[in-house]
Amino acid sequence: MPFIKKADREKMKIIPEYVWADNDNTPNIAVGDRCYHFYKIMVEKWKKHPRWTTAHFIYRDLKKDIKENKYSEDTITAYELAWQVFFLLYVMPYEKVKQRENGNI
Repeated sequence: MPFIKKADREKMKIIPEYVWADNDNTPNIAVGDRCYHFYKIMVEKWKKHPRWTTAHFIYRDLKKDIKENKYSEDTITAYELAWQVFFLLYVMPYEKVKQRENGNI
């Protein structure tokens, strides 16, 4: 769940990036906090360039990180769930507009 309390969002600002790769020793970070971390990054990238190519690169990076076993299982799951929420709330509305503009298959 990326929609965490504001106090928890503040807590996330001070956690260094290298902590995310730590398999089981991440201090006091709930899985929802992890989901928020990745979701926020995705949304920030999307808002800079809202288009299908941006979604493609965000997803490509996620798959690469998983393939490289960069994160713990809980962190990967949070990352994947963040992608799903992001896709539903940002990418699909964009695609619906494109469908109306360009027609259906």
